[in-house]
Formats: sequence, C-alpha cells, structure tokens
Amino acid sequence: MHLDDRNQPDALVEATPGGQGWTVAASHEILEMLVDPSGNKLQASRSIQVVGGQIQDGDGDFDYLVELGDPCEADAFAYPIQGVAVSDFITPHFYDPVVTTGTRYSFTGALKAPRQILPGGYISWVNPNTEQWQQLRYFGKPVIVDLGPASGKSLRAWIDGLTAAEVKKHYSPNKELHTHCAASRTKLEAAAVARAARY
Repeated sequence: MHLDDRNQPDALVEATPGGQGWTVAASHEILEMLVDPSGNKLQASRSIQVVGGQIQDGDGDFDYLVELGDPCEADAFAYPIQGVAVSDFITPHFYDPVVTTGTRYSFTGALKAPRQILPGGYISWVNPNTEQWQQLRYFGKPVIVDLGPASGKSLRAWIDGLTAAEVKKHYSPNKELHTHCAASRTKLEAAAVARAARY
C-alpha cells in the first residue's frame, strides 16, 4: 500500500500466471484502504509480549497500527465469496481489553481473543514510552522484532516495506480453498451462460 503524489491510497498486488492467491491479497489491501486511507491510523490497547513461545498480554499499553488483515492474513484463514477467495479481517473488538464470550474478533471467527495473532500473521505498534516501533511476527514461531523510529508519510507503507519479504517467504497457498473457488466459478459461469441462452 502506498500514497500517490496526491496522497490518495494506491495498492499494488502481485499476481503470477495461474496463481490464485492474488484475490486474497487484493481484498486485504482494499479493506485496509477503506478503513484507513492514509495508512496512519493507530488504536490504543493492552500491550502484548511473547513468553515461552506464547503470545500473551503485557502490563502496559501500545498504540497499534490498524491493519485489518495482518493478524489473520495467511491464506489458511481466507474464505470464499461466490468463487473468489478473500482475506479474513479483524473486527473493532480485536482491540478489546479482555476476552468476552460470544464476541467475534475476526470476520470468520478464526481469531478467538483480542490481539491474538494467527500463524502467518503479524501486528505492529509503537510503544508510547519509547516512541520506537516493534512488530510481532508469527512466521513459524512468534517473535518480536524491533523496527526503530518510523519514516515516510504512511506508516502502513513503511511497515509493509519492512515486512513484505518475510510475508512472501512464508506464504503458503490454501490449495483446497482455491480449488473450491475455481469449481464454484465454473458452476457460476455455466449458470450464467444457460440464463443468457434463454434471452
């Protein structure tokens, strides 16, 4: 995600011949641009830490960069809409202070608690006490990476620039979902052709 020379949101999505994961990436970027066009929206919530390989709440608060798709961005958590695979995304309850029974933290329900990060996902924040940026990455095992001070006119573009290579390196397509979507599109196309033939 970037801002163009008029400060309008602009997203680039990589697609490869025969690749089907680009629709998940495109829906991810579209959702993030709709919620935060400038890529600079922050949300305060309880801090998180990694202890013994597990993500848990910390004692303080962080200002999290609002990136709707990042905590649950892996293809494994995507879902279909009329034959198109799209990204799961967080709800506003993702930043709640505690777990509440019956609350949805991501659209699909894959996230079961506030500030939970699923395998293949990540979250970025600034510590208000130090003004330094950090990121929890869950590529294999959860780790916290120091990013230093922010730069550029869009926090999201800066974060994406620091994270894109890691995300790409750990990308794993959801072949079952993409096969299901391709079959659904074939059926929808056949139905559309049959309807058109009646007119």
